[in-house]
Amino acid sequence: MPEGPPLNEDQINVVLDGVRPFLNVAGGSIDIASISGEMSVQPVITLEMTGASASLNSVKLEIEQRIQRHFMMSGLRITWAGASAKGGNAKRLW
Repeated sequence: MPEGPPLNEDQINVVLDGVRPFLNVAGGSIDIASISGEMSVQPVITLEMTGASASLNSVKLEIEQRIQRHFMMSGLRITWAGASAKGGNAKRLW
């Protein structure tokens, strides 16, 4: 299986730059809130999205899938800043 690019802010922004224009149209944006465990088995990327799209799970799912395809990394978790823990904002992508 091919190996993806290194997990770092620049590479995450490569993916996010592909969706930012669509979010901007709706008056929103997306930024990296934090990256942890880059070298661990289960790295975590926390994203923060603003605007009308921030509450749409379908938009979040699309962004998560794009990140997963870009990095080709098992155990990668995407969380959303500002989402309630009760709502289960952390997603593990295989």
